[in-house]
Amino acid sequence: MKKIIYLMLALQLVGMQAWSQDSTKWSLERCITYALENNITIKRQTLSVQQKENQYKQSKFDRLPDLNANMNGGLNYGYTWVQQEAQNVNKNTRAVNTSISSNMPLFAGLNAANTIKKNEFDWKSALENTKKTENDITLQLTGQFLQVLFGKELLAVAKEQLLTSALQTERTKKMVDAGSVAMGNLLEMKSQMAKDALNVTTAENNLTLYLLNLAQLLDLQNTEDFDIETPIIADFTEFATLNPGAIYIKSLEIMPEIKGSEYNLTSTQYELKRAKSGYYPTLSLNASIGGNANWLVDDVNNYNRPLFSQLESTRNTYVGLSLRIPIFNKFQNKTRVSNAQLGLMDAQYQLQAEKLNLRKEIQQAYADATASYKKYLASKDAVNSFQESFKYTEQKYNVGLVNMVDYSVAKTDYTKAQSDLLQAKYEYILRTKILDFYNGLPIQL
Repeated sequence: MKKIIYLMLALQLVGMQAWSQDSTKWSLERCITYALENNITIKRQTLSVQQKENQYKQSKFDRLPDLNANMNGGLNYGYTWVQQEAQNVNKNTRAVNTSISSNMPLFAGLNAANTIKKNEFDWKSALENTKKTENDITLQLTGQFLQVLFGKELLAVAKEQLLTSALQTERTKKMVDAGSVAMGNLLEMKSQMAKDALNVTTAENNLTLYLLNLAQLLDLQNTEDFDIETPIIADFTEFATLNPGAIYIKSLEIMPEIKGSEYNLTSTQYELKRAKSGYYPTLSLNASIGGNANWLVDDVNNYNRPLFSQLESTRNTYVGLSLRIPIFNKFQNKTRVSNAQLGLMDAQYQLQAEKLNLRKEIQQAYADATASYKKYLASKDAVNSFQESFKYTEQKYNVGLVNMVDYSVAKTDYTKAQSDLLQAKYEYILRTKILDFYNGLPIQL
């Protein structure tokens, strides 16, 4: 029994040193950085942002004139006019037509300018949506990281209780050997020690699951050796933070979901302007230059002229303006404007919904933080009370004034109080970190 006790003490000491010295363990900052760099959802959204950026750039390029070269050729079978013979003859001919053309829109109801602005705000909205995903992942990781810390401390409590039972079992054995207590006391104490050993196993299993969940959030391939650093968390002071209203005002300026909705609203405003541009006439500048050449396939009389000579002699240059005035387009413009107006209203509702949801989240986070702090204080008092009660009961048990049942009840109450305190502690840490997040502060432990 003494060897078991000493072994447990040594394992606890080695474990504590390993937690503090192993540099391969993951800190919360490392977890967050790794996830933001490797998360598949974020990578996919980054691609979407790049597509929006390309659309924005292309809409700016669309204002430039285009320039295209065209060439086509073919064979003609049948009669054709031969200038040298001044008659139609049954001859096969080859033909080539070439041209270079350009088109430049001059006015289209400011459609191009409104398209550029719409695509710009679509791009900005996509950027904010990616930031929103990054924030969600950060909060998820923080919650799971704290869950692992809770599991570690709960395991430490379980090992402490097992050690206490082991020491008490050794003391009871000596008393049985001395004949001062009955053998039944030793058997009951061994039963209590077995329960505490089971609690240690359960706590170890839970900690393994907590670590697995965190590793899976990080999308790690090897999860077997994954572990985290145990940060030094300062003692809690009195709960003091800004009121929910002040946090809400601050969060309106920094939360990406609000910025994203605002950008989306602006985009729909320009979409409405684009739709209205369909009522305006469009004016374009057109220019082209081209020529053609023809040859007899069977030119026995050497009538064919060189290619460039024919292209030069048939060269045709054109410069002109084209005006398109919409008169009746089957109510397409009216429908397009109506849908754009509905989209604008929906974007306004979406922004309002995001603001209302943000306010509710902050109010709930503040209420949860307040409640968890009160729970922490009450749990702390309860631990002190049950600790004193257990010590007193243990002393009475050692001199035979209470039975094993009373000792077991006092020990169970003390263990539960420790567990409740740890749960309240990490719940309070999480709630305060969420409030800091809404207030624009980085999440750190």
